[in-house]
Amino acid sequence: MTRSCNDSLNDILDNLLLAALVEKPCKITKVHSQSLVDVEYFDNNQKDTLCKVPVKHIQTKHGFIYFGLKVGDCGTVRFFDNNVAEYYKSKPEVITNTGRLHNINDNLFSIGFYPTTEQYIFPEGEVVLGTTSGATINITGNAINITGGEITINGSAVTISGDTTIDGKIFLSHTHSNGNNGSPTGGVL
Repeated sequence: MTRSCNDSLNDILDNLLLAALVEKPCKITKVHSQSLVDVEYFDNNQKDTLCKVPVKHIQTKHGFIYFGLKVGDCGTVRFFDNNVAEYYKSKPEVITNTGRLHNINDNLFSIGFYPTTEQYIFPEGEVVLGTTSGATINITGNAINITGGEITINGSAVTISGDTTIDGKIFLSHTHSNGNNGSPTGGVL
């Protein structure tokens, strides 16, 4: 049977799509800093390593949620549409179209993509921050539950509005100070 032009074009397009790097599951093999890691991934059943891949953390100009990275942590490595070398040099307006598309050098590691067998069983809650060792901050509705071994709150003053129960003792609404800004107030019932 004779192949048509459409058959040849479809073969060419299929091969281009197979060669395009978009995003791959990976695992951290080395942590250079919390901003740069080496990752291992598989391409066509061949193990490969990318070195000094930038890390995507959850952050804005005014806040962040930080997860400390360790060897063995999983995620994905994403390959951008264009050359992003200038973006990493704090020049976001310069995304050069050099013909470099989905190139192995234009990458970013995103945390948290695990195989099903390695998924953590998350506790119930609307917003939960926790560690696999059991310390958690669980925010559900209008309640905040902090669980862990030792809980430390640092600051020049701690203000609690409303009555508080600590170790079964009820404290009236009060403020604790470190002594530099006044004396503690409130009482125990």
